Amino acid sequence: MKWTIRNKVIVCLGLLMTIIGTLAFSGFQGVYSYRRLARSISQRAEEIPITEDLIRQTKQLNDSFVQYQTESSMEAAVEASKFSDYTRLIRNTIERYEAVLPNAEDSDLAINDTHREREVVRDIRSELTKVDALLDTGRGPLTPQSIESLETSIISLAGKTNLIPQILQQRMGSFVDEVRLEYRTWIVITWITTITATALLIQLIRLGHAWILKPFNKLISGSRRIAHGDLEFQISTDTDDDMAELADAMNNMTRNFRLIRNDLDEQVQVRTKEAIRSEQLASVGFLAAGVSHEINNPLASIAMCAESLESRMTEIVNTTGVDQNEEVSENLEVIRKYLQRIQKEAFRCKGITERLLDFSRVGESQRQSTPVQPIIEDTLELIKHVGKYKDKMIQFQSNGGEIRAVIHAQEIKQVMLNLLTNALDSLEQSGIVTVQLDGNDRECQITITDDGCGMSSEVLQQLFQPFFTRRRDGRGTGLGLSITYRIVSEHGGTITASSDGPGQGSQFIVTLPVQEQIQESDLHDGKQNQVA
Repeated sequence: MKWTIRNKVIVCLGLLMTIIGTLAFSGFQGVYSYRRLARSISQRAEEIPITEDLIRQTKQLNDSFVQYQTESSMEAAVEASKFSDYTRLIRNTIERYEAVLPNAEDSDLAINDTHREREVVRDIRSELTKVDALLDTGRGPLTPQSIESLETSIISLAGKTNLIPQILQQRMGSFVDEVRLEYRTWIVITWITTITATALLIQLIRLGHAWILKPFNKLISGSRRIAHGDLEFQISTDTDDDMAELADAMNNMTRNFRLIRNDLDEQVQVRTKEAIRSEQLASVGFLAAGVSHEINNPLASIAMCAESLESRMTEIVNTTGVDQNEEVSENLEVIRKYLQRIQKEAFRCKGITERLLDFSRVGESQRQSTPVQPIIEDTLELIKHVGKYKDKMIQFQSNGGEIRAVIHAQEIKQVMLNLLTNALDSLEQSGIVTVQLDGNDRECQITITDDGCGMSSEVLQQLFQPFFTRRRDGRGTGLGLSITYRIVSEHGGTITASSDGPGQGSQFIVTLPVQEQIQESDLHDGKQNQVA
Protein backbone atom coordinates (compact mmCIF):
# COMPACT_ATOMS: atom_id res chain seq x y z
CA MET A 1 0.00 0.00 0.00
CA LYS A 2 1.33 3.43 -0.93
CA TRP A 3 1.26 5.85 2.00
CA THR A 4 0.41 9.37 1.00
CA ILE A 5 1.21 12.46 3.02
CA ARG A 6 -2.46 12.70 3.92
CA ASN A 7 -2.49 9.20 5.43
CA LYS A 8 0.72 9.89 7.33
CA VAL A 9 -0.67 13.14 8.73
CA ILE A 10 -3.84 11.29 9.78
CA VAL A 11 -1.73 8.67 11.60
CA CYS A 12 0.27 11.39 13.35
CA LEU A 13 -2.91 13.21 14.34
CA GLY A 14 -4.33 9.90 15.60
CA LEU A 15 -1.26 9.37 17.78
CA LEU A 16 -1.54 12.95 19.05
CA MET A 17 -5.23 12.49 19.91
CA THR A 18 -4.37 9.21 21.66
CA ILE A 19 -1.74 10.99 23.75
CA ILE A 20 -4.17 13.76 24.63
CA GLY A 21 -6.92 11.23 25.41
CA THR A 22 -4.63 9.16 27.63
CA LEU A 23 -3.46 12.17 29.61
CA ALA A 24 -7.01 13.54 29.80
CA PHE A 25 -8.34 10.20 31.04
CA SER A 26 -5.72 10.01 33.76
CA GLY A 27 -6.21 13.63 34.82
CA PHE A 28 -10.01 13.67 34.78
CA GLN A 29 -10.29 10.30 36.50
CA GLY A 30 -7.98 11.50 39.28
CA VAL A 31 -9.95 14.74 39.65
CA TYR A 32 -13.31 12.95 39.71
CA SER A 33 -12.01 10.39 42.23
CA TYR A 34 -10.83 13.20 44.48
CA ARG A 35 -14.17 14.91 44.07
CA ARG A 36 -16.02 11.72 44.94
CA LEU A 37 -13.92 11.22 48.08
CA ALA A 38 -14.36 14.83 49.14
CA ARG A 39 -18.14 14.65 48.64
CA SER A 40 -18.37 11.42 50.61
CA ILE A 41 -16.44 12.88 53.54
CA SER A 42 -18.45 16.11 53.35
CA GLN A 43 -21.76 14.20 53.34
CA ARG A 44 -20.78 12.03 56.30
CA ALA A 45 -19.47 15.09 58.12
CA GLU A 46 -23.05 16.50 58.02
CA GLU A 47 -24.10 13.67 60.35
CA ILE A 48 -21.69 14.67 63.14
CA PRO A 49 -23.65 17.74 64.44
CA ILE A 50 -26.87 15.73 64.32
CA THR A 51 -25.37 12.83 66.27
CA GLU A 52 -23.99 15.31 68.83
CA ASP A 53 -27.49 16.78 69.27
CA LEU A 54 -28.91 13.30 69.59
CA ILE A 55 -26.36 12.31 72.28
CA ARG A 56 -26.93 15.60 74.16
CA GLN A 57 -30.70 15.19 74.10
CA THR A 58 -30.49 11.57 75.21
CA LYS A 59 -28.19 12.62 78.08
CA GLN A 60 -30.68 15.32 79.06
CA LEU A 61 -33.44 12.70 79.11
CA ASN A 62 -31.30 10.43 81.26
CA ASP A 63 -30.36 13.29 83.66
CA SER A 64 -34.03 14.25 83.95
CA PHE A 65 -34.91 10.65 84.82
CA VAL A 66 -32.18 10.53 87.50
CA GLN A 67 -33.50 13.84 88.90
CA TYR A 68 -36.97 12.38 88.87
CA GLN A 69 -35.85 9.48 91.06
CA THR A 70 -34.15 11.66 93.68
CA GLU A 71 -36.72 14.49 94.03
CA SER A 72 -39.83 14.66 96.21
CA SER A 73 -43.14 13.76 94.76
CA MET A 74 -44.00 17.39 93.83
CA GLU A 75 -40.72 18.01 92.06
CA ALA A 76 -40.74 14.50 90.55
CA ALA A 77 -44.03 15.27 88.85
CA VAL A 78 -42.43 18.32 87.23
CA GLU A 79 -39.50 16.27 85.97
CA ALA A 80 -41.84 13.59 84.61
CA SER A 81 -43.62 16.20 82.54
CA LYS A 82 -40.31 16.99 80.77
CA PHE A 83 -39.90 13.40 79.54
CA SER A 84 -42.30 13.92 76.63
CA ASP A 85 -40.47 17.08 75.55
CA TYR A 86 -37.13 15.28 75.49
CA THR A 87 -38.48 12.30 73.60
CA ARG A 88 -40.08 14.66 71.05
CA LEU A 89 -36.75 16.43 70.54
CA ILE A 90 -34.98 13.08 70.17
CA ARG A 91 -37.58 11.95 67.61
CA ASN A 92 -37.12 15.16 65.60
CA THR A 93 -33.35 14.74 65.65
CA ILE A 94 -33.73 11.12 64.47
CA GLU A 95 -35.86 12.35 61.58
CA ARG A 96 -33.18 14.89 60.66
CA TYR A 97 -30.57 12.14 60.81
CA GLU A 98 -32.65 9.88 58.56
CA ALA A 99 -33.02 12.77 56.08
CA VAL A 100 -29.23 13.12 55.59
CA LEU A 101 -28.51 9.37 55.35
CA PRO A 102 -29.66 9.04 51.67
CA ASN A 103 -27.09 11.70 50.63
CA ALA A 104 -24.29 9.36 51.67
CA GLU A 105 -25.64 6.47 49.58
CA ASP A 106 -24.76 8.10 46.22
CA SER A 107 -21.31 6.43 46.16
CA ASP A 108 -20.20 2.84 46.37
CA LEU A 109 -17.47 3.60 48.91
CA ALA A 110 -17.47 1.71 52.20
CA ILE A 111 -17.87 4.92 54.16
CA ASN A 112 -21.23 5.49 52.46
CA ASP A 113 -22.69 2.17 53.64
CA THR A 114 -25.56 3.25 56.01
CA HIS A 115 -27.03 -0.19 56.66
CA ARG A 116 -25.93 -0.37 60.30
CA GLU A 117 -26.92 3.24 60.95
CA ARG A 118 -30.45 2.54 59.76
CA GLU A 119 -30.68 -0.48 62.05
CA VAL A 120 -29.58 1.65 65.02
CA VAL A 121 -32.15 4.31 64.02
CA ARG A 122 -34.87 1.63 64.01
CA ASP A 123 -33.77 0.45 67.46
CA ILE A 124 -33.80 4.04 68.74
CA ARG A 125 -37.33 4.54 67.40
CA SER A 126 -38.38 1.29 69.06
CA GLU A 127 -37.01 2.44 72.40
CA LEU A 128 -38.68 5.84 72.00
CA THR A 129 -41.97 4.05 71.35
CA LYS A 130 -41.54 2.10 74.57
CA VAL A 131 -40.73 5.24 76.54
CA ASP A 132 -43.80 7.01 75.09
CA ALA A 133 -45.96 4.00 75.97
CA LEU A 134 -44.69 3.96 79.57
CA LEU A 135 -45.25 7.68 79.89
CA ASP A 136 -48.82 7.35 78.52
CA THR A 137 -49.71 4.57 80.94
CA GLY A 138 -48.28 6.49 83.89
CA ARG A 139 -50.23 9.73 83.74
CA GLY A 140 -50.15 9.72 87.46
CA PRO A 141 -47.26 8.72 89.63
CA LEU A 142 -45.14 6.03 88.03
CA THR A 143 -45.23 2.64 89.62
CA PRO A 144 -41.99 0.95 90.60
CA GLN A 145 -42.37 -1.45 87.67
CA SER A 146 -42.88 1.47 85.22
CA ILE A 147 -39.87 3.27 86.60
CA GLU A 148 -37.74 0.16 86.20
CA SER A 149 -38.93 -0.38 82.60
CA LEU A 150 -38.48 3.32 81.82
CA GLU A 151 -34.97 3.23 83.23
CA THR A 152 -34.14 0.21 81.09
CA SER A 153 -35.48 1.88 77.95
CA ILE A 154 -33.62 5.16 78.66
CA ILE A 155 -30.34 3.30 79.27
CA SER A 156 -30.87 1.32 76.05
CA LEU A 157 -31.72 4.55 74.22
CA ALA A 158 -28.52 6.20 75.46
CA GLY A 159 -26.48 3.18 74.40
CA LYS A 160 -28.00 3.21 70.91
CA THR A 161 -27.33 6.92 70.40
CA ASN A 162 -23.74 6.52 71.57
CA LEU A 163 -23.35 3.66 69.05
CA ILE A 164 -23.92 5.95 66.03
CA PRO A 165 -20.63 7.95 66.41
CA GLN A 166 -18.79 4.70 67.03
CA ILE A 167 -20.12 3.27 63.74
CA LEU A 168 -19.13 6.45 61.90
CA GLN A 169 -15.66 6.30 63.46
CA GLN A 170 -15.30 2.69 62.34
CA ARG A 171 -16.37 3.74 58.85
CA MET A 172 -13.72 6.42 58.87
CA GLY A 173 -11.04 3.92 59.88
CA SER A 174 -11.92 1.49 57.09
CA PHE A 175 -12.29 4.43 54.73
CA VAL A 176 -8.66 5.40 55.32
CA ASP A 177 -7.51 1.97 54.19
CA GLU A 178 -9.81 2.13 51.15
CA VAL A 179 -8.59 5.59 50.22
CA ARG A 180 -4.96 4.49 50.59
CA LEU A 181 -5.56 1.55 48.26
CA GLU A 182 -7.36 3.72 45.70
CA TYR A 183 -4.64 6.37 45.96
CA ARG A 184 -1.94 3.80 45.22
CA THR A 185 -4.00 2.41 42.35
CA TRP A 186 -4.33 5.82 40.77
CA ILE A 187 -0.62 6.51 41.30
CA VAL A 188 0.12 3.36 39.29
CA ILE A 189 -2.46 4.28 36.65
CA THR A 190 -1.01 7.78 36.39
CA TRP A 191 2.51 6.42 35.90
CA ILE A 192 1.30 3.95 33.29
CA THR A 193 -0.59 6.64 31.35
CA THR A 194 2.37 9.03 31.60
CA ILE A 195 4.80 6.40 30.31
CA THR A 196 2.36 5.40 27.55
CA ALA A 197 1.84 9.04 26.53
CA THR A 198 5.62 9.63 26.55
CA ALA A 199 6.21 6.55 24.37
CA LEU A 200 3.48 7.65 21.96
CA LEU A 201 4.93 11.17 21.88
CA ILE A 202 8.40 9.81 21.06
CA GLN A 203 6.89 7.62 18.32
CA LEU A 204 4.97 10.63 16.99
CA ILE A 205 8.15 12.72 16.86
CA ARG A 206 10.07 9.89 15.18
CA LEU A 207 7.37 9.28 12.56
CA GLY A 208 6.91 13.01 11.95
CA HIS A 209 10.65 13.41 11.42
CA ALA A 210 10.97 10.31 9.18
CA TRP A 211 7.78 10.90 7.18
CA ILE A 212 7.62 14.69 6.86
CA LEU A 213 10.55 16.70 8.21
CA LYS A 214 13.43 14.58 6.83
CA PRO A 215 12.03 14.27 3.25
CA PHE A 216 11.09 17.95 3.28
CA ASN A 217 14.60 18.94 4.40
CA LYS A 218 16.06 16.74 1.63
CA LEU A 219 13.84 18.50 -0.90
CA ILE A 220 14.94 21.93 0.34
CA SER A 221 18.67 21.06 0.47
CA GLY A 222 18.49 19.35 -2.94
CA SER A 223 16.67 22.32 -4.45
CA ARG A 224 19.28 24.72 -3.06
CA ARG A 225 22.09 22.53 -4.41
CA ILE A 226 20.48 22.43 -7.86
CA ALA A 227 19.84 26.19 -7.70
CA HIS A 228 23.58 26.70 -7.12
CA GLY A 229 24.30 24.98 -10.44
CA ASP A 230 24.78 21.28 -9.59
CA LEU A 231 22.44 19.96 -12.27
CA GLU A 232 23.86 16.42 -11.96
CA PHE A 233 22.48 16.05 -8.42
CA GLN A 234 19.46 13.76 -8.00
CA ILE A 235 17.10 14.31 -5.04
CA SER A 236 16.21 11.13 -3.09
CA THR A 237 13.73 11.16 -0.17
CA ASP A 238 13.87 7.42 0.65
CA THR A 239 10.06 7.37 0.86
CA ASP A 240 7.18 6.19 -1.30
CA ASP A 241 4.70 9.03 -1.00
CA ASP A 242 3.86 12.44 -2.38
CA MET A 243 7.30 13.73 -1.35
CA ALA A 244 8.93 11.03 -3.53
CA GLU A 245 6.69 12.02 -6.47
CA LEU A 246 7.68 15.66 -5.98
CA ALA A 247 11.37 14.66 -5.86
CA ASP A 248 10.98 12.61 -9.06
CA ALA A 249 9.25 15.55 -10.74
CA MET A 250 12.08 17.87 -9.72
CA ASN A 251 14.66 15.32 -10.93
CA ASN A 252 12.88 15.07 -14.29
CA MET A 253 12.74 18.86 -14.49
CA THR A 254 16.47 19.05 -13.71
CA ARG A 255 17.21 16.32 -16.26
CA ASN A 256 15.24 18.14 -18.95
CA PHE A 257 16.90 21.43 -18.04
CA ARG A 258 20.30 19.72 -18.26
CA LEU A 259 19.45 18.37 -21.71
CA ILE A 260 18.26 21.80 -22.80
CA ARG A 261 21.42 23.39 -21.41
CA ASN A 262 23.64 20.87 -23.20
CA ASP A 263 21.69 21.40 -26.40
CA LEU A 264 22.01 25.16 -26.03
CA ASP A 265 25.74 24.80 -25.35
CA GLU A 266 26.11 22.76 -28.51
CA GLN A 267 24.08 25.29 -30.48
CA VAL A 268 26.16 28.14 -29.04
CA GLN A 269 29.35 26.32 -30.04
CA VAL A 270 27.99 25.65 -33.52
CA ARG A 271 26.77 29.23 -33.91
CA THR A 272 30.09 30.52 -32.59
CA LYS A 273 32.01 28.42 -35.08
CA GLU A 274 29.69 29.61 -37.85
CA ALA A 275 30.15 33.22 -36.79
CA ILE A 276 33.93 32.81 -36.70
CA ARG A 277 33.84 31.08 -40.07
CA SER A 278 31.65 33.84 -41.50
CA GLU A 279 34.03 36.48 -40.15
CA GLN A 280 36.98 34.60 -41.64
CA LEU A 281 35.20 34.25 -44.98
CA ALA A 282 34.32 37.93 -44.94
CA SER A 283 37.91 38.85 -44.11
CA VAL A 284 39.28 36.56 -46.77
CA GLY A 285 36.75 37.88 -49.27
CA PHE A 286 37.68 41.46 -48.48
CA LEU A 287 41.36 40.60 -48.80
CA ALA A 288 40.79 38.59 -51.99
CA ALA A 289 38.87 41.44 -53.64
CA GLY A 290 41.87 43.73 -53.26
CA VAL A 291 44.65 41.21 -53.85
CA SER A 292 43.12 39.61 -56.94
CA HIS A 293 42.94 42.94 -58.79
CA GLU A 294 46.55 43.74 -57.89
CA ILE A 295 47.80 40.28 -58.94
CA ASN A 296 45.84 39.83 -62.18
CA ASN A 297 47.71 42.58 -64.07
CA PRO A 298 51.23 41.32 -63.22
CA LEU A 299 50.15 37.76 -63.99
CA ALA A 300 48.79 38.84 -67.35
CA SER A 301 52.07 40.66 -68.10
CA ILE A 302 54.11 37.60 -67.09
CA ALA A 303 51.99 35.31 -69.25
CA MET A 304 52.15 37.68 -72.25
CA CYS A 305 55.90 38.16 -71.87
CA ALA A 306 56.49 34.42 -71.66
CA GLU A 307 54.32 33.83 -74.70
CA SER A 308 56.09 36.64 -76.61
CA LEU A 309 59.53 35.26 -75.70
CA GLU A 310 58.51 31.83 -76.88
CA SER A 311 57.28 33.25 -80.20
CA ARG A 312 60.43 35.38 -80.70
CA MET A 313 62.66 32.45 -79.87
CA THR A 314 60.82 30.27 -82.40
CA GLU A 315 61.15 32.96 -85.07
CA ILE A 316 64.89 33.40 -84.39
CA VAL A 317 65.50 29.68 -84.54
CA ASN A 318 63.60 29.35 -87.78
CA THR A 319 65.43 32.24 -89.42
CA THR A 320 68.98 31.55 -88.24
CA GLY A 321 68.89 27.78 -88.23
CA VAL A 322 70.89 27.48 -84.94
CA ASP A 323 68.94 24.37 -84.03
CA GLN A 324 71.33 22.39 -86.33
CA ASN A 325 73.66 22.22 -83.35
CA GLU A 326 72.53 19.39 -81.08
CA GLU A 327 73.64 21.02 -77.82
CA VAL A 328 72.04 24.33 -78.73
CA SER A 329 68.89 22.52 -79.78
CA GLU A 330 68.61 20.86 -76.37
CA ASN A 331 69.07 24.19 -74.57
CA LEU A 332 66.42 25.82 -76.74
CA GLU A 333 64.01 23.01 -75.93
CA VAL A 334 64.61 23.51 -72.21
CA ILE A 335 64.01 27.25 -72.58
CA ARG A 336 60.78 26.56 -74.50
CA LYS A 337 59.55 24.20 -71.74
CA TYR A 338 60.33 26.76 -69.04
CA LEU A 339 58.53 29.49 -70.98
CA GLN A 340 55.50 27.21 -71.42
CA ARG A 341 55.57 26.35 -67.73
CA ILE A 342 55.71 30.06 -66.86
CA GLN A 343 52.64 30.60 -69.02
CA LYS A 344 50.85 27.62 -67.55
CA GLU A 345 51.54 28.63 -63.94
CA ALA A 346 50.62 32.24 -64.69
CA PHE A 347 47.27 31.16 -66.09
CA ARG A 348 46.87 28.85 -63.09
CA CYS A 349 47.47 31.77 -60.73
CA LYS A 350 45.01 33.81 -62.78
CA GLY A 351 42.43 31.06 -62.29
CA ILE A 352 43.05 31.20 -58.54
CA THR A 353 42.53 34.95 -58.47
CA GLU A 354 39.33 34.54 -60.47
CA ARG A 355 38.11 32.09 -57.87
CA LEU A 356 39.08 34.57 -55.17
CA LEU A 357 36.97 37.14 -56.98
CA ASP A 358 34.09 34.67 -57.10
CA PHE A 359 34.60 33.99 -53.40
CA SER A 360 34.55 37.67 -52.49
CA ARG A 361 31.57 38.46 -54.72
CA VAL A 362 28.64 38.90 -52.26
CA GLY A 363 26.22 40.75 -54.49
CA GLU A 364 22.56 39.90 -54.41
CA SER A 365 21.58 37.22 -56.96
CA GLN A 366 18.09 36.77 -58.31
CA ARG A 367 16.41 33.81 -56.63
CA GLN A 368 13.11 32.23 -57.47
CA SER A 369 11.15 29.08 -56.77
CA THR A 370 12.93 26.45 -58.86
CA PRO A 371 12.73 22.63 -59.08
CA VAL A 372 15.88 21.18 -57.51
CA GLN A 373 15.95 17.80 -59.28
CA PRO A 374 16.73 19.18 -62.81
CA ILE A 375 19.69 21.13 -61.39
CA ILE A 376 21.13 17.96 -59.85
CA GLU A 377 20.55 15.97 -63.03
CA ASP A 378 22.21 18.66 -65.21
CA THR A 379 25.24 18.65 -62.89
CA LEU A 380 25.46 14.85 -63.01
CA GLU A 381 25.21 14.91 -66.81
CA LEU A 382 28.02 17.46 -66.96
CA ILE A 383 30.29 15.42 -64.69
CA LYS A 384 29.76 12.22 -66.69
CA HIS A 385 31.56 13.78 -69.65
CA VAL A 386 34.67 14.64 -67.65
CA GLY A 387 37.31 12.11 -68.58
CA LYS A 388 38.69 11.27 -65.15
CA TYR A 389 35.17 10.65 -63.75
CA LYS A 390 33.83 8.44 -66.59
CA ASP A 391 34.69 5.18 -64.86
CA LYS A 392 33.28 6.18 -61.42
CA MET A 393 29.69 5.37 -60.43
CA ILE A 394 27.12 7.95 -59.29
CA GLN A 395 23.61 7.02 -58.09
CA PHE A 396 20.77 9.51 -57.85
CA GLN A 397 17.66 8.87 -55.69
CA SER A 398 14.58 11.03 -55.20
CA ASN A 399 11.29 10.63 -53.37
CA GLY A 400 9.40 10.95 -56.66
CA GLY A 401 7.61 14.27 -56.13
CA GLU A 402 8.56 17.70 -57.37
CA ILE A 403 10.74 19.40 -54.78
CA ARG A 404 11.14 23.15 -55.19
CA ALA A 405 13.17 25.79 -53.35
CA VAL A 406 13.76 29.50 -53.74
CA ILE A 407 17.31 29.44 -55.11
CA HIS A 408 19.68 30.82 -57.73
CA ALA A 409 20.04 27.88 -60.11
CA GLN A 410 23.64 28.58 -61.25
CA GLU A 411 24.91 29.02 -57.69
CA ILE A 412 23.28 25.78 -56.50
CA LYS A 413 24.70 24.04 -59.58
CA GLN A 414 28.13 25.30 -58.51
CA VAL A 415 27.49 23.91 -55.01
CA MET A 416 26.57 20.50 -56.44
CA LEU A 417 29.57 20.57 -58.77
CA ASN A 418 32.00 21.30 -55.92
CA LEU A 419 30.52 18.62 -53.61
CA LEU A 420 30.32 15.94 -56.33
CA THR A 421 33.86 16.54 -57.62
CA ASN A 422 35.21 16.36 -54.07
CA ALA A 423 33.30 13.13 -53.46
CA LEU A 424 34.52 11.60 -56.74
CA ASP A 425 38.11 12.65 -56.09
CA SER A 426 38.01 10.83 -52.72
CA LEU A 427 36.98 7.49 -54.35
CA GLU A 428 39.08 4.57 -55.35
CA GLN A 429 38.34 2.86 -58.68
CA SER A 430 35.54 0.72 -57.20
CA GLY A 431 33.90 3.50 -55.17
CA ILE A 432 30.39 4.90 -55.50
CA VAL A 433 28.74 8.27 -54.84
CA THR A 434 25.04 8.46 -53.89
CA VAL A 435 22.94 11.60 -54.21
CA GLN A 436 19.63 11.58 -52.28
CA LEU A 437 16.97 14.29 -52.73
CA ASP A 438 14.22 14.69 -50.10
CA GLY A 439 11.90 17.47 -49.10
CA ASN A 440 8.78 18.57 -47.29
CA ASP A 441 6.75 21.74 -46.89
CA ARG A 442 9.53 23.41 -44.89
CA GLU A 443 12.87 22.49 -46.45
CA CYS A 444 14.66 20.69 -49.27
CA GLN A 445 17.46 18.30 -48.31
CA ILE A 446 20.26 17.03 -50.56
CA THR A 447 22.46 14.23 -49.19
CA ILE A 448 25.73 13.30 -50.93
CA THR A 449 27.34 10.11 -49.63
CA ASP A 450 30.56 8.46 -50.74
CA ASP A 451 32.61 5.46 -49.59
CA GLY A 452 35.92 7.14 -50.26
CA CYS A 453 38.89 8.07 -48.10
CA GLY A 454 36.82 9.64 -45.30
CA MET A 455 37.90 12.38 -42.93
CA SER A 456 39.31 12.67 -39.44
CA SER A 457 37.79 14.85 -36.71
CA GLU A 458 40.52 17.46 -37.23
CA VAL A 459 39.71 17.70 -40.93
CA LEU A 460 35.97 18.02 -40.19
CA GLN A 461 36.63 20.98 -37.88
CA GLN A 462 38.56 22.91 -40.57
CA LEU A 463 36.74 21.63 -43.64
CA PHE A 464 35.06 24.92 -44.58
CA GLN A 465 38.04 27.13 -43.77
CA PRO A 466 39.44 29.09 -46.77
CA PHE A 467 42.59 27.60 -48.36
CA PHE A 468 42.26 24.39 -46.37
CA THR A 469 42.65 21.30 -48.60
CA ARG A 470 43.49 17.61 -48.23
CA ARG A 471 43.22 16.58 -51.90
CA ARG A 472 45.40 13.63 -52.64
CA ASP A 473 46.83 15.12 -55.86
CA GLY A 474 47.95 18.28 -54.01
CA ARG A 475 46.35 20.55 -56.65
CA GLY A 476 43.44 21.95 -54.65
CA THR A 477 43.16 25.62 -53.80
CA GLY A 478 41.07 25.14 -50.63
CA LEU A 479 38.35 27.51 -51.80
CA GLY A 480 35.74 25.15 -53.23
CA LEU A 481 34.03 24.19 -49.95
CA SER A 482 34.39 27.72 -48.59
CA ILE A 483 32.53 29.06 -51.64
CA THR A 484 29.97 26.28 -51.26
CA TYR A 485 29.43 27.16 -47.58
CA ARG A 486 29.00 30.85 -48.44
CA ILE A 487 26.46 30.15 -51.21
CA VAL A 488 24.37 27.84 -49.02
CA SER A 489 24.46 30.32 -46.11
CA GLU A 490 23.36 33.16 -48.36
CA HIS A 491 20.40 31.04 -49.42
CA GLY A 492 19.37 30.70 -45.75
CA GLY A 493 20.32 27.02 -45.71
CA THR A 494 22.82 24.85 -43.87
CA ILE A 495 25.55 22.43 -44.88
CA THR A 496 26.95 19.76 -42.54
CA ALA A 497 29.70 17.21 -43.06
CA SER A 498 30.20 13.91 -41.24
CA SER A 499 32.52 10.92 -41.46
CA ASP A 500 33.17 7.83 -39.37
CA GLY A 501 36.90 8.32 -39.85
CA PRO A 502 39.64 7.83 -42.43
CA GLY A 503 38.73 5.14 -44.95
CA GLN A 504 35.07 5.13 -43.81
CA GLY A 505 33.58 7.47 -46.42
CA SER A 506 31.94 10.85 -45.99
CA GLN A 507 28.51 12.47 -46.09
CA PHE A 508 27.45 16.04 -46.86
CA ILE A 509 23.90 17.23 -46.14
CA VAL A 510 22.65 20.46 -47.71
CA THR A 511 19.32 21.90 -46.58
CA LEU A 512 17.61 24.72 -48.47
CA PRO A 513 14.47 26.36 -47.03
CA VAL A 514 11.30 26.68 -49.03
CA GLN A 515 9.45 29.89 -49.86
CA GLU A 516 7.92 30.66 -46.47
CA GLN A 517 11.13 30.24 -44.48
CA ILE A 518 13.44 31.87 -47.01
CA GLN A 519 11.31 35.01 -46.94
CA GLU A 520 11.62 35.27 -43.18
CA SER A 521 15.36 34.67 -43.44
CA ASP A 522 15.77 37.34 -46.14
CA LEU A 523 13.78 39.79 -44.04
CA HIS A 524 15.99 39.11 -41.02
CA ASP A 525 19.18 39.40 -43.09
CA GLY A 526 17.91 42.64 -44.61
CA LYS A 527 17.39 44.13 -41.16
CA GLN A 528 20.90 43.09 -40.13
CA ASN A 529 22.36 44.65 -43.29
CA GLN A 530 20.49 47.88 -42.60
CA VAL A 531 21.87 47.97 -39.07
CA ALA A 532 25.35 47.23 -40.39
